[in-house]
Amino acid sequence: MIVEENLLAKTKEKALFAVLLDPDSTEGDVFLETGKMAFESGADLILVGGSLVDNVNLPSKIAELKKIIDIPVILFPGGASQVVQGFDAMLFTCLVSGRNPQYLIEEQLKSGLIVKSLGLETLPTAYILINSGPATAVEYISNTRAIPANKPKITMAHAIAAELMGMRWVYLEAGSGADKPVPLEHIIMTRKATNLSVIAGGGITTPQDAKARVKAGANIIVTGTIWEKNMDANLMKEFAEAIHDN
Repeated sequence: MIVEENLLAKTKEKALFAVLLDPDSTEGDVFLETGKMAFESGADLILVGGSLVDNVNLPSKIAELKKIIDIPVILFPGGASQVVQGFDAMLFTCLVSGRNPQYLIEEQLKSGLIVKSLGLETLPTAYILINSGPATAVEYISNTRAIPANKPKITMAHAIAAELMGMRWVYLEAGSGADKPVPLEHIIMTRKATNLSVIAGGGITTPQDAKARVKAGANIIVTGTIWEKNMDANLMKEFAEAIHDN
């Protein structure tokens, strides 16, 4: 539990900034360049994942990335096929907001033996999808419905159930490239009702968006799609400062 312990220790001092790299969208040098920019701009960790990821080349990509950065590289899997060697840890997720058994238990069952054989550290994470406008890739791939944006109590109830089942983290997700970020009330109510460490991602496009979600109670802020469109190191530094200055 080395990675998790270190993350938890840091979140007691400040919120953390995570940059999500999707190998599908950041091919070749762009994947490495974005990771390096994140490290140099003050990101605290890198998440790697996507709905469709080429697991054949993924270990070599991670090995190259870890040569040039010195922050944790954590797998954020879209399915069991993405569990490969080379990561410092992984979010062992369960899509608790959905009702599709494939993402409630089947992918977890498939990946469990792989995780054990690799000796990969896991962060047990409740994954909760919240509506942000048009359907996102994760809704389509997972064949699940998102929780309505105006129903934060439903998110809270799912988070409470996840905590009682032994999960330690909750990822409140608007979806990759979402039109709007997770509404603040979902974060506030989840924070008040549970002791889960809160990750918020999807649709966070400005440092102000990030800062507001930290103030609402998020421990880790995740941005990803924005860097596929805008390789701006100064903007990334602004995100880091906004997240850390709370």
